[in-house]
Amino acid sequence: MIPDPTARAASTAADSGTAPPAFRFQVQQEFHAVPLPVGDDEDVSATRMRQFAGDYWGEREDLEPLRKLTTAMYTANAQTLVEGGTVYNALGVFPIGGSADGSELPERISRATLTVSVRRLDNPDPGFTAAGIAEALDKAGDGGEVQLVSLPAGPAVVHVAGSRAVWALPEAEDRQERFFVRIEVWVPFPTEDRLLLLCLSTADVEDIYHYQAVLADIADTVAFGEARAPAAPPETAPPPPPPSPFGSY
Repeated sequence: MIPDPTARAASTAADSGTAPPAFRFQVQQEFHAVPLPVGDDEDVSATRMRQFAGDYWGEREDLEPLRKLTTAMYTANAQTLVEGGTVYNALGVFPIGGSADGSELPERISRATLTVSVRRLDNPDPGFTAAGIAEALDKAGDGGEVQLVSLPAGPAVVHVAGSRAVWALPEAEDRQERFFVRIEVWVPFPTEDRLLLLCLSTADVEDIYHYQAVLADIADTVAFGEARAPAAPPETAPPPPPPSPFGSY
């Protein structure tokens, strides 16, 4: 299994290089970045993905088929994500229950996927754009919930919706099904015709409130342009978190 990093939070920026980053955000230490084929040649991308699969499953010899399957699946998915504007992809592994000091083991492990993407969108004004996004999502008829919120980075839209996947296995008489929940935060760029979309999805639907809080904390760290995202809290005596924009759910 992927080991947890020592830092409390990981920070990532888009458009890195000599130019100022287009935006910054921080994620919790439970997220483990999945390599994306951006700026790398094919051999480098393949090596990075094999390393990710090795970190996930460990080095046991009998797990080699799972490492190969993980490499193939995530490689195909990563290319699709990049083509759709994704700039960051991560797998979150969260212990649920137990005690903070480790004296009580977690009741279970919950998993979620986080993607951050950038999309082109006419954006005459962030507030006007956010209102238009909220109206469009509300009329989509997917049964989800939509709410306009105010983040440190500006106006945004929260969208929470569920989905159901059904498939049939050759050896099974009955169809199989699984439910998923998807939590999105849409944030218009302050001065550009672009949109930042944070999306967290999980099949552990019973943990929806946990993941709403997780994504709310990430959204609060988004900063555009040269502004830096807030520093990670210290290891001891962290300040109380600000009120979550997801509190009404």
